[in-house]
Amino acid sequence: MSAPAPRPGRILIVDDEPGNVLALKPLLELAGYRDVRCTSNPARADALYAQLRPDLILLDLHMLVLDGFAVMRRLSTLIDADDYVPILVLTADADADADAAKDSRWAALEGEAADFVVEPLDHAEVVTRVANLLDVRSRHVQLRQHNETLERAVRERTAELAQTVDRLQHVEHDLRLAEEETIHRLALAAEVRDDETSRHIERMSRYCAILVARAGEGQRQRDLLRIAARMHDIGKLGIPDAILHKPGRLTAHEYEIMKGHAEIGYRILEGSKSELARAGATLAWTHHEKVDGTGYPRGLRGEQIPLEGRIAAIADVFDALTTDRVYRPAFPLPEALTTMRAGRATHFDPDLLDLFLGSLDEVLAAREGLADATVA
Repeated sequence: MSAPAPRPGRILIVDDEPGNVLALKPLLELAGYRDVRCTSNPARADALYAQLRPDLILLDLHMLVLDGFAVMRRLSTLIDADDYVPILVLTADADADADAAKDSRWAALEGEAADFVVEPLDHAEVVTRVANLLDVRSRHVQLRQHNETLERAVRERTAELAQTVDRLQHVEHDLRLAEEETIHRLALAAEVRDDETSRHIERMSRYCAILVARAGEGQRQRDLLRIAARMHDIGKLGIPDAILHKPGRLTAHEYEIMKGHAEIGYRILEGSKSELARAGATLAWTHHEKVDGTGYPRGLRGEQIPLEGRIAAIADVFDALTTDRVYRPAFPLPEALTTMRAGRATHFDPDLLDLFLGSLDEVLAAREGLADATVA
């Protein structure tokens, strides 16, 4: 009979009964686990954990010198708060007090334990539970690595943006023009990665400027929103290419990652000394909120959403509907307007939507001057 294919995972067994250790180790090795370490001295569990960094711990609950609960408390000080190392508790069924045995198992699960098996051990059950817990551990590690990669990318890009903003703080002559140009280039950096509409950010900027003027805001606010609107999708710098350029519909998991661009954009721009960057942070964070509270990332309602976010939501959706996207062609204008009206008072601020639709001639003129190769 050929040896089983090696399975990944570092396993640590802690049991003060040497016979149990001698039974478990070969059982797991026979199942394909090559990196199995053991100790019958529970006082050494924390030192062995620090040395081996196992992916799974098999821990006897009832030990004499140091019981499983004490071992788990000691291990909890070594495991990072954002890490997940499953503990499979081994507990005897032949307890004189069945209720006490049950209470012990529940106490373990409410503490650090992920699962338990009852002694005498069923070999198939042990192997299955070990495999399941190692699979959960593997998925956690993969997600953690993805998050770390994303965090690193955000930190790097944030550092680049911070350097740019710091340099601009020392420029006194034509500061506003220099700042606007820099922000425009940063917005283009995001659009280069998401090239579904080559002039999306400029159209968004114009539509927002038209609507904020119709809302009665002054020239300074109009200029601020016109420029800051270019940064609404800056967070897409942190979205993986495979999701950003996927030609079909996103899966639920992929969509959750894509939704993260709102939070990433906010984190990139928040706290800047630049008023424009701070306005861009607000837009990045709120342009996917809906007035009925079903938007993201925070589920804000009505006027909880800043005016800039409510305006950007209208401009962004209108441009998305009327231009070709990687996953669908542009909607004909009448159909796009019907869709916009259907979102009145649910997706969109009703008063602002009415102002936008009342400015349609001006909006369409701006769109005509900034059209892609194909628009509806």
